[in-house]
Amino acid sequence: MNGHNLRDEYIDALLDRITQVRYPSHELIERAENLVYRREQAERLVRYLISTVDGVRYPSHQVMDRIERILFPFPGRSVKRAELVP
Repeated sequence: MNGHNLRDEYIDALLDRITQVRYPSHELIERAENLVYRREQAERLVRYLISTVDGVRYPSHQVMDRIERILFPFPGRSVKRAELVP
């Protein structure tokens, strides 16, 4: 198994952990936010985050900030983001 496969396997396990528990820790979500590098991974994380604020009267500003950091990156960010928008 090469390094890319191991990295993908780790990120998939992290995303599984986040999406399968009712209240994932902010540390796990932050870790995933900083590590996703493939479009599919970023989309999976963003879809999950959007589902947590969708239909909630007072959504978490922290979660909304995370969504925006992933969807609307700006030049000069230290973390390379998966390209979600062509």
